[in-house]
Amino acid sequence: MTHQVTALSNVNGNATGVEGILQNVAFILSTFTIPCPLREYVTRTDIRKPFQRMKKINTKRLIECIQRFEPRAVVVDVDYLGDVNNRGKLEPIVKVIVNE
Repeated sequence: MTHQVTALSNVNGNATGVEGILQNVAFILSTFTIPCPLREYVTRTDIRKPFQRMKKINTKRLIECIQRFEPRAVVVDVDYLGDVNNRGKLEPIVKVIVNE
């Protein structure tokens, strides 16, 4: 079964099993945001290039962190929520399969 995980919003101290694994992944996601480098110095048309590069770099880092710190969760897909032109932030959304 595939689970979609976003950044952690609250902690369930009694989470176990699949819920605990997904909470661990959500905690990892809560440490990742992608700022747009030099956002105030680039034009709107140029802003996408550094953003795409940062997405690739951070996607790789994100998958490596999940593999290292929560190996029971296998990353299937990484997507981002947000807008390059709106506050310059993207938040990761990860689809995982849980191996208990």
